[in-house]
Amino acid sequence: MAVKEALLGILTLGPAYGSQLHSELCSRAPHRARTNVGQIYGTLERLSVAGMVFRAGETSDGLPLYALTAEGVSAAESWLRADSVLTLTEWPELLDHILIARSLSDDTLESVVGVYEQILTEDSPVRDRRSGPSVKISAAANDHFRNAALAWLGDVRRDLSIRRSNTQTGTVFARDDSGEITVPHGYLITRPKRGRPALVKE
Repeated sequence: MAVKEALLGILTLGPAYGSQLHSELCSRAPHRARTNVGQIYGTLERLSVAGMVFRAGETSDGLPLYALTAEGVSAAESWLRADSVLTLTEWPELLDHILIARSLSDDTLESVVGVYEQILTEDSPVRDRRSGPSVKISAAANDHFRNAALAWLGDVRRDLSIRRSNTQTGTVFARDDSGEITVPHGYLITRPKRGRPALVKE
């Protein structure tokens, strides 16, 4: 999973707290909706030990804020540029990369899409020299995956073109699929809830 890299990418927007990052991840990358808050905090702890994030104070109600160190900024920017992507990745990781980049920067998104398109069109898959029906059907699956990924990246480019057109015509706010108004490339307007409300004893 690229949750670690996704969190680093999101934190390029500025300091955030754990449940906020969980909400941001699930909103920006809906295929990660089953990611639990505990996994987010565990990842933040590992990133802290690795020297990529640090505790940057608290919210007004006492929630710890996390921010990127210089090393974390470097790692986030490298991932967002797809510097280390040399071969086709698995579908969830491809979604992570494209969707997080889409939510952060149009220029970054265009660059990442270009990297994957080049890999998909120029990096010919290594054919298995073994024979048999399983090998054949596996190769067919890989071919279909590459074709589907290229088609989807085309959809992403068209979406990017529409977004840029809307920006040029003065459309600053946009509604996502749920109808919620969001600000492009910023943290969500709506702050995530902090669990259930406390019971009031009479």
